[in-house]
Amino acid sequence: MYCVNELFGLPLQHNFKDHLRRAQCPYMKAVCDGGGNRDMARLPYDNALASLFDPEVLKEGDNHISCGICSVKTKKEKWAICSRRLLTFPTDGNFAEKQKNLAHRVLTLAGFSVGDQVRVWSEIAIKEKGFNYRMDYILRGINPNDPPIIVEVMTASTSGGNKNKGSDIASAFSNAILYAGGLREDPGESPGVNKRQVWARMASQVIVKSQAANNWGGRTIWVIQNELLEYMRENTGLPFEKLQSSDWKPQEVNIIDADIDDPTGNSLAFYAGPIRAKNGGACWLELLTAKRVPTFAKVHSVLDAAKPDVILKAP
Repeated sequence: MYCVNELFGLPLQHNFKDHLRRAQCPYMKAVCDGGGNRDMARLPYDNALASLFDPEVLKEGDNHISCGICSVKTKKEKWAICSRRLLTFPTDGNFAEKQKNLAHRVLTLAGFSVGDQVRVWSEIAIKEKGFNYRMDYILRGINPNDPPIIVEVMTASTSGGNKNKGSDIASAFSNAILYAGGLREDPGESPGVNKRQVWARMASQVIVKSQAANNWGGRTIWVIQNELLEYMRENTGLPFEKLQSSDWKPQEVNIIDADIDDPTGNSLAFYAGPIRAKNGGACWLELLTAKRVPTFAKVHSVLDAAKPDVILKAP
């Protein structure tokens, strides 16, 4: 069973009304806009939640409150479901304490030194025939000729949940708010994590966006939660251990393994390698391959044990 782990940047607690009043995202340094869940949970204030927030939040949210769930958990796992929980670039340039080390690592890999001015664009769409992608962030120096650095932040997608059981994202958020506000005795359930969907979404973009940035003279840096990387390690043919690196080279794919429970940065791992293998070496195309393929005997036994849906005569 999944339940809400963090709400508006803090571990979910019973009866912590004061933290709710401003609905602040401590990473964006602004009122939470729902992050990765903003299309799924935007609740009107004309319900039991209204009394828990300042009137100013009503105005800023157009009389709605956005889902402020940062992460969900089971007894064994914690998954960030909002990308801003893992990394965001605040407008004042002052990174939240939990993200300082990761941000420094990203900016260093991007080629910036302490004190450099960095221009940051977020959610930029680039569309033309044969290429239609939205970039989480694009970083560039002040020099007009500085190449673009793409930064992609991959966190988990949630499953739909069950609205009748109150485990869809809107119900989970509402229940967590009431619990945090002291108006409910238990926090309830939350949607689970759709690991395969997240991996598929990443797999469809990791090569293309890396290739694009490389062609522009820059690079793409992927920031991925450790839980997702562990899932890919178990379910794809990519030998991560062969790509662990201390630096990067031109034309490579670059991935940082980040842990939401380790803000010190001590566990940050970096993986870099080519898109295509050279001389039989490891490469990122193996992210698209299976770790192993079942034998024909296995397939035959499964089919033989199941009844065909239909037996027909070909026309």
